[in-house]
Amino acid sequence: MKKLDAGYSLVELVVVIGIFSVVMSLISVSFSRIAASSGQTVKSVETDIGGLIGLELLRIDLEFAGFGLPWSLPSGLTYSEAEDKTIEDYPDTNPSLFNDDGVPPRPPRAFVKAQDKGFNGSDYLVLKGTALGLTRTSRRWSYLNYSSTQTVVKNSKSEVELSKEDHETVIVINSGVRGGQPVRELVTNGSIIYATFDTTLPEAFQPKSKQDSYLVYGVADEGSITFPFNRADYYLARPSDISANCAHKDTTHGAGTLYRRPVNKDRTPILDCVADFQVEFLNESGTVTDIDFRDPSGNVRDDAAQQIRQTVKEVRVFILAQQGKKDPGYSYPVSTPDRALVVGDRVWTQSDLESKLGGDWRHYRWKVFTIAVQPKNLN
Repeated sequence: MKKLDAGYSLVELVVVIGIFSVVMSLISVSFSRIAASSGQTVKSVETDIGGLIGLELLRIDLEFAGFGLPWSLPSGLTYSEAEDKTIEDYPDTNPSLFNDDGVPPRPPRAFVKAQDKGFNGSDYLVLKGTALGLTRTSRRWSYLNYSSTQTVVKNSKSEVELSKEDHETVIVINSGVRGGQPVRELVTNGSIIYATFDTTLPEAFQPKSKQDSYLVYGVADEGSITFPFNRADYYLARPSDISANCAHKDTTHGAGTLYRRPVNKDRTPILDCVADFQVEFLNESGTVTDIDFRDPSGNVRDDAAQQIRQTVKEVRVFILAQQGKKDPGYSYPVSTPDRALVVGDRVWTQSDLESKLGGDWRHYRWKVFTIAVQPKNLN
């Protein structure tokens, strides 16, 4: 009998090819999912890195609020602060509403806030202090000592010592105790609120006796200023050129951009794809407190700055932002539609999110960033 050559039958080959096809299909689907997930992770990491830089700037500004501010102003002094102008997406707010108006102006408040007045019902935050200028000069200061011949600078043994060679614009504060109470009064030369820090300060800005304790704070690198501090406004808006990756309902509704704007200057984007920005001020007992301090007529009280210094013990900022771009395969978890997201003291319902961000808001990964700072420059 003739022996047949060994081999595979046609049926066996078809079965093997079928199994191979199924395995390759499964591998392909798994690889696509892994690739999509990896891409989403990379985008999230990129968002986190960019966001951390912007949020760190906000945290530093919160810590420096109040630095170098005078607690009292000379009688009859007037100065101009923020212009009366419209703010994008804040129809009921403009920067001039946060000025310390009056004749003389009321002492500057380290923190000012407009509650739920902005884009998507977000807050508007104003910070004031000499160190908010983001320049080397604005982070520098020195002591002034009395001398019968000329004012001398007492070395503070700090890396932020002012230099007479840089001709920096400064303000001078008379810091001491009067009637048993601490004082920090702005020193002026008539209506002039600043001086150039060089070899010799103008006589009006020099200590008058050995008992005087003067501090000098840098405000600008050079040139004049219109008010005796720096100021940074934080707010949320949706620009026309916002990234297409940000959640949106239409061209004017959706996630926006968190901005930092120095007074009367161009704004700087801090964080993209932000849906909400909320600010809380806590008192010594750890409960949320109102820092507006208005009288029954709605006017800011003359002692508002003092009340803020005495009352505010912690500042908390809550920022609702998306991580990465839209992911159709992802659905943000919602256990209670009436409390879909909580941002500080603000509760977002699912219907709120749909009306502000669009029906596909759940296909974005949302995160609430929290910044908590205990101010060290109020007292």
